[in-house]
Amino acid sequence: MSYFVALPVAGDAFLLRRSEHDILVDGGKSSVRLAKALAEHNVDHLDIVVCTHADYDHAGGLVDLLDRTGISVGEFWLPGAWAESLTELLTTPAEVVGDLVNSMEKLVLPPVFEGAPTEFEELMHSYVSDTRREYRAKNGEIERDKPSPSAPDREELEPRVIELPFGVKSAGQAAKAFQSGRSRVRHWGAKRKTREVVATFWLGLIDTAERIRRIAVQAAHHRVPVRWFDFGEFEKTRQAAGGYKDLLIPLNAVELASPPPPAGLSFLVRLTPINEECLVFLSPSENWDLPSFVFTGDSPLGSGVNYSSSWLQWPEDASRRVIATAPHHGSESNFSAYKHLADTVDVELWVRSGGTPRHPGPTYRQLSPAFRICTHCPRRGKPLQAALIHFESGYWWRYPETHIRTHGHFCNC
Repeated sequence: MSYFVALPVAGDAFLLRRSEHDILVDGGKSSVRLAKALAEHNVDHLDIVVCTHADYDHAGGLVDLLDRTGISVGEFWLPGAWAESLTELLTTPAEVVGDLVNSMEKLVLPPVFEGAPTEFEELMHSYVSDTRREYRAKNGEIERDKPSPSAPDREELEPRVIELPFGVKSAGQAAKAFQSGRSRVRHWGAKRKTREVVATFWLGLIDTAERIRRIAVQAAHHRVPVRWFDFGEFEKTRQAAGGYKDLLIPLNAVELASPPPPAGLSFLVRLTPINEECLVFLSPSENWDLPSFVFTGDSPLGSGVNYSSSWLQWPEDASRRVIATAPHHGSESNFSAYKHLADTVDVELWVRSGGTPRHPGPTYRQLSPAFRICTHCPRRGKPLQAALIHFESGYWWRYPETHIRTHGHFCNC
C-alpha cells in the first residue's frame, strides 16, 4: 500500500511509502522527535533520505539520526553546494568559522542596519544569490537554450560513500571550533559592535556549517552512500536530471557524477541557505489514477522579480494529479509558487507543516479548505499531529477506482 505522511515534528519531515520503498524528505529540527514519529509508522529502514537544504527546521533532525537510533539508510541525497565546503569543514573547521566571523566584522563596522530581522535576511539572501549567479556566469555561461541532457546512466551515477580525508578533525575538535565562533559573535554583540539581528544571522550561519559537517560525517561513519544534486548545474540549462525515474527525481537540480570541487567564494556565500536554491523533488506516478507527489521544500518554484518566472517542466509520462507540500510552510514570501504549480498540474491537495505563528500567509489561506491539510495551525491553536494520506482500491459501478483517504487537520484559517 502506498501512503504519504507529514510527520508531527517541529519543521518539515515527510515520509512517502511507494513501490515498497520508504523515502524520507527532510527531518525537522530534532532527531529525537523524528525517530519517535518514524517508529509510530514501523520504520526501521529508509531507502532514501533527502535533505532539501540546510535550514534548521529541515536538516536539524538528520544530523545524528543514525547515531541515535537503530534506523538504517540506503542512500543520502544531499545538495551539491554542500560539497563545495566539505573538505574545509572536515579538516579545518576553525578556519571556516574564522572566515565567517571575519566577514561579519567587515560587514557591520560601523553598524548601518536598522531594519527588522526578516528585512536583513532578505538583504543578505539577495546579496548571496546575486554573488552566486555572477560567479556561475563567469565560470560557465548559463545557456538555457541547450537541448535537454540525456537521462543519466545509472551505472555511471552510482552513489558514493564519503571518504573522510587525511587530517579530519574529531567531533570534539570541530564542536570546539564552532562554539568558539559562536562565542566570538556573541562577544561582539555584547559590546554592541554589531546589531542583534546581524549577530543572530551569523550564529545561524555557524549552525548551518555544523549541520552540514555532522550529516556528512554521520554518512561516512555509517558507510551510507551519497548522491549529490546541484541547483547550479540546473541553472545553466534549466534541465533537471538524475534520481530514479519511476521513484524520485529532481525538478530543479542535476545529479552529479562526483561532488563539485571547492568554489572560489567566501564561506558566507557558500553556506548561506537561500530558498530559491532549495531542492525540489517529484515522486512521479505513471498511473494517471494515482497522484504524483511534489516536495517543494522552501522553494518559490521560480526566479526573477518576485520569482514570477516559473522553471517547472513536468515529465510527459508523470500523472498531473498532484499532492504537493506547501512551499515554505505556506509563507507569503513564496506566493508565486502556488500559481506556478497550478499552471502546470492539477493540485488535489496541499500539505502544510512546520513554520512559525505568522504562517501560513494570505495566498495559502485563500486556497479552498477542501484542498489543504496540515499538521498543526498556530492561528487556530490546533495540536500537532500527523497528516496522513493513503490510497484504497475499490470499484465505482463496475470499474476499478482508487480512493484517497486523509487524516489530519483540514485547514480553515
